[in-house]
Amino acid sequence: MRSLKSTEEYTENSCHSYVRAKESAGLSRKRAERLMELARYRGIGYEDCKWRLDKEFLMNRTGDGAKAVAYNGYCFILNSETLECITMYSLPRHFGKKKTFYESGNKNAFEFEEAYV
Repeated sequence: MRSLKSTEEYTENSCHSYVRAKESAGLSRKRAERLMELARYRGIGYEDCKWRLDKEFLMNRTGDGAKAVAYNGYCFILNSETLECITMYSLPRHFGKKKTFYESGNKNAFEFEEAYV
């Protein structure tokens, strides 16, 4: 972990988020800390999403006191006030991709949308 400047504030992440990072991504505690820090500042929320399904995916995970942020193939659930990482998990493999075949009535459209629920 990098040293903090006197003007910076340190945000403590939950122990569960480190366990999930190890489980789902195989990240060490130090690398998970760095990824969570980058997600706080560079991640995109539902208001920044281009596609409807991506927006709905993040909106469904944003609730009272929690904000869902997508960054680097993972969904981070952050505390709205402190930006402390509560948990993280992998995004669906189609997240962020153009979904023209979904609107065209493809027979797999239902299965595709179900992955986002």
